[in-house]
Amino acid sequence: MNVIFMGTPEFAVPSLSFLAKSRYNVVAVVTQPDRPKGRSKKLCPSPVKIKAMELGWEILQPANVNDEPVIKQLKRYAPDFIVVVAFGQLLSSRIIDIPRFKCINIHSSLLPKYRGAAPINWAIIKGETMSGVTSMVMTIKMDAGDIIAQKSASISSDENAGELEKRLSFMGAELLLETLDSIATETARYKKQEEEKVTFAPKLKKEDGLISWVEKTQEIHNRIRGVTPLPGAYAFYNKNNLPETRKRIILLKTRIHEGCSTQESIIPGTVVETATCGIHVATLDGSICITQLQPEGKRAMDAQDFIRGYKVASQDMFTA
Repeated sequence: MNVIFMGTPEFAVPSLSFLAKSRYNVVAVVTQPDRPKGRSKKLCPSPVKIKAMELGWEILQPANVNDEPVIKQLKRYAPDFIVVVAFGQLLSSRIIDIPRFKCINIHSSLLPKYRGAAPINWAIIKGETMSGVTSMVMTIKMDAGDIIAQKSASISSDENAGELEKRLSFMGAELLLETLDSIATETARYKKQEEEKVTFAPKLKKEDGLISWVEKTQEIHNRIRGVTPLPGAYAFYNKNNLPETRKRIILLKTRIHEGCSTQESIIPGTVVETATCGIHVATLDGSICITQLQPEGKRAMDAQDFIRGYKVASQDMFTA
């Protein structure tokens, strides 16, 4: 059976790799145009394009997949399925209606929770302990189609978005092949999404990574995990709370110590103490331990290296 695959980031690569080893024939791979990266602004291919080139498959990179010439080209492939995994463009009904069977999407949440562009990030930010992947029938309304199948995964208390994404990418690849097989053999079952249970996961902005220390410890820990590695969690370090010492710091890892509390008079963001685990910083309801961080423009480092290099002491401040 012929498949058109649409995807762009690293999350979609395992699905493409699993298809390569399956009975399905990938007739074309559609991915986003090459984008400028780094200080040099050199154009770089997407991870999906790199994998498709390695496999020797035909590649399309339309600026708008819904343009008439692109639709005509997709129809010429006469696909049985169109598979979409984190492609990055909305599809029109004209594309959704092209395949002989269905247009299938693999989404990285347990729908109907966390529809949208950043489901893994928001699940962690919101403190969820479970996540997963869903295969669904595509509709013109984002992530609102009938559910075909799901796989669940627990979220560990220290797992960040990048780590969870990697795990879910392989679960999604497995689910994709199971879903295609069930549709092809007419054993698939379709379930309407319960609209009253819908939540959303909008695309993250850079400012979503700015840490507010007047939140509870668990909420701060969840946000740092949820925006790591991108867009990244950050705050500003102020030596002796002096504005002229202000440095932007990327926060990479934190730890919560059970029963760790601070005096109510301590301002959130204040360095309470330095310890073997890292830097204890006051929060709304206690303190959080920063274990790994990165001064802007420098390498990532363990908290102990930062403590020695910047002579961190009590009453220094981390601010928003």
